[in-house]
Amino acid sequence: MEKSPEAFRTISEAGEMLSLPAHVLRFWESKFRQIRPIKRAAGRRFYRPNDIIVLFAIKKLLHGNGMTIIGVKRFIKENGIKHLTDIGKKARDEVGIMKGKNSNLDKVLFDLKKCQDGIKDLDRHRLTEIRTELSSLRSRITERIAISISDVSE
Repeated sequence: MEKSPEAFRTISEAGEMLSLPAHVLRFWESKFRQIRPIKRAAGRRFYRPNDIIVLFAIKKLLHGNGMTIIGVKRFIKENGIKHLTDIGKKARDEVGIMKGKNSNLDKVLFDLKKCQDGIKDLDRHRLTEIRTELSSLRSRITERIAISISDVSE
């Protein structure tokens, strides 16, 4: 069952959403004060929806736009958190669209593999038919050659 968009996420869930390992998220927490997950018993992190949006924005700026950490910090200082969350929401939505497209592509790929398996089965069946037909032809040719040789011998 999928969580609602407003649900808190563990570090592994956040990492999965962002396609990032947990150590990257922990590192970004140390560099960006805008990311402040709630820490529960034993230091377990829970990211709020806004934390996730900020993470999407930071990923977009670092990985998508090629900015440095210092560059992203400067960007936040100059443009504010509102602009950062706008970028994060757009990046999150793009990922959602791509996951939907990937889901469709996975279905098409599955269907193509089924077709390929069906073709292999047809090919195997047809090859068996051809082999049987060739064997029959060989027997008839061998028989006719034997008859021809016996006719010539007589």
